[in-house]
Amino acid sequence: MNNVNKDAIASAPPSVFASSYHNNFKIKKLQCIVNEEDKEESRDISQLNKILKSATLVSGDGGEIINMISKKKTKLVEKVYRTAHPRAKEELFYKGSDGRWKSKNPTFSAKSREELVEKLYNFFFSHTFEEVYLEWVDMRIRHGVKSNKTIQEDLTLLKNVFKNEPIAQMQIADIKKRDIKYMFERWTGPGLITRKAFVNRKSALNGVFIYAAENEYIPLNFIPSIGTTELKFKEPRHINKAFHLEDRDALLKHLKSIKQDGYTLAIQLALYSTFRVGELRAIRYEDIRGNILTIKHQLVEESVYSIDTKKMKVTKAPRHINEKLPKGNSHFSVREIYLVPEALAIIEKAHELNPDGEYLFMCHGRTINNDTFNERLRKYCADAGVPYLSSHKLRFTVASTLRAAGVDIAYLQKTLGHSNRAMTEHYIYETVAEPEGIENQLMNALSIG
Repeated sequence: MNNVNKDAIASAPPSVFASSYHNNFKIKKLQCIVNEEDKEESRDISQLNKILKSATLVSGDGGEIINMISKKKTKLVEKVYRTAHPRAKEELFYKGSDGRWKSKNPTFSAKSREELVEKLYNFFFSHTFEEVYLEWVDMRIRHGVKSNKTIQEDLTLLKNVFKNEPIAQMQIADIKKRDIKYMFERWTGPGLITRKAFVNRKSALNGVFIYAAENEYIPLNFIPSIGTTELKFKEPRHINKAFHLEDRDALLKHLKSIKQDGYTLAIQLALYSTFRVGELRAIRYEDIRGNILTIKHQLVEESVYSIDTKKMKVTKAPRHINEKLPKGNSHFSVREIYLVPEALAIIEKAHELNPDGEYLFMCHGRTINNDTFNERLRKYCADAGVPYLSSHKLRFTVASTLRAAGVDIAYLQKTLGHSNRAMTEHYIYETVAEPEGIENQLMNALSIG
């Protein structure tokens, strides 16, 4: 320890070292340094890769370029790696007892020296946060683990949030905890975003770093270890979740007074039962037996995304309609719904207007769609003189109305298609009517003497 050049350590840039403690002495551990010259060399290698992939090459030229790329990568990796291992012997890497080639600081292993060099090259040069983010989304698309809606949300976060951050063009291996911590603090400030918005962003960030760690771009995922308890969040804006009883009645009265078509009837039926709009769109007349409707499917309009991770390009195909199982756990979401006489009358009217349609609710030969459903709902609310609530709030309305009338929550959970009671309670939170005799209750509770 006495032979350590203290002046050299003191003058070195902070990024060169990582600190650890041993036997009460502070020991400096060198880290690999990538300078601008190295980055320029990496860009030259990228150009050679583009030539290899895109150009029409004379026989034999491809092999020569491959060899040139391999030699340049090896030379560059060894140069960068040696900055953290200045005393290493000629052979920088070692072969373990298991036959695998290994490196230390950063620690990687591979079946061959060439494969190890490739891993280290990728670690040093090839993976900006934005590139890894797109790789992560591409993996989710290829594995089919997430819906197209979730993929769209992932890409929207990248476009509207992460691309505006300094980390976007940083090598993911260079991103430190403090970079993420500062980003969290900028996002939230004195209460700039809601906790839900923050959790969505952090969840995506965590997914990217898990992917990067699994692919050995980084040693580990440190996102969960970043403290967030001191962050301040914006209070969510209170939005009515359900129509009050008098508003529901006024809307139904107006809908029954105008010319009937697939949309007017579908909106009316949605005010009589606990459908999701996608389920409403997928109803077939044969799904009804007596006063029981079996919910078997939903219709969803989706855009399919594809990602070219080499060109950093996202392609979005035109939206198309898919018929799928109802949303959620199919053990609960495929269910039977009891129809009151008014709902049955609406169904019969829809069948009368559209006797040969594939689905019960159609307009001009096409199934009704979500956007037009909400546009019509907004118009009819305005015409009826009631505040507009979106189509999904019709489901809240029926659930809340039934609960206010004393319907058991266990039945509501079943008819809503929920797998847990907590979700059902979220749907019936909104009060749709004032309790009877509320004035007397308040006077009795608060009066003195």
